[in-house]
Amino acid sequence: MKILLLQARDANDPMLRHELECFAERCELDVDRFDTLNMAAEEWRSDDLLEHVNAVMVGGSGDYSLVDGGFDWHQPYLALMRRVVARRVPTFASCFGLQAIVQAFGGTVEKRAAAAEVGTFRIELTAAGRAEPLFSEVADGFDAQLGHNDSASADLPANLINLASSQRAPVQAIRVVDAPVVATQFHPELSMSANIVRYRRYLHAYNPGIAEEEADAEAARIHRPSPIANRLLRRFLDDYV
Repeated sequence: MKILLLQARDANDPMLRHELECFAERCELDVDRFDTLNMAAEEWRSDDLLEHVNAVMVGGSGDYSLVDGGFDWHQPYLALMRRVVARRVPTFASCFGLQAIVQAFGGTVEKRAAAAEVGTFRIELTAAGRAEPLFSEVADGFDAQLGHNDSASADLPANLINLASSQRAPVQAIRVVDAPVVATQFHPELSMSANIVRYRRYLHAYNPGIAEEEADAEAARIHRPSPIANRLLRRFLDDYV
């Protein structure tokens, strides 16, 4: 099995390796099963990327925002997401990846302080989510790791099904109609400890007013384990790949 992991971080960001290791651990695969492409720092062409891979996974965004835009790979990234769907490549996208799929098909991604989530939050399935095989082992809601300032509007494009929501953000998981493409606003690849590492790395974006000496106590307060969410990537591979 070969998986292409799409990343979007500055070239010197230590979270590049951290993200790869987290995806590999949650997929229960060795890291050498993954090819990686950092879209923000490497040359790439969308028509070359999908050959000889069994699945695509999409990680977070570091310091990039699809709402703010302004980077030269923004539209090529959206075109790549449309190509993935058109070719029916099994794909699991988290956070930035969900936002890209929504925006690629004409939906709205917005920056609303009331919808921002950093830490561990409760996710509730919609009626469609409860019928989705990926969530068949989830009786009710579940905890998941989050870290985002941008979020998708509830008014989704017609080819996207809303599978889950949280108290703050109306779209927490989607599936593309008639394609093996699933995305979550939350991060199933991150455990509680991994999300704390991510929180500390991007503290300037998530909690700019907090003093450095208070960050550890705040991280402990807002994070808790997320065992159900952390099984989703392996389930996706079993069900779709």
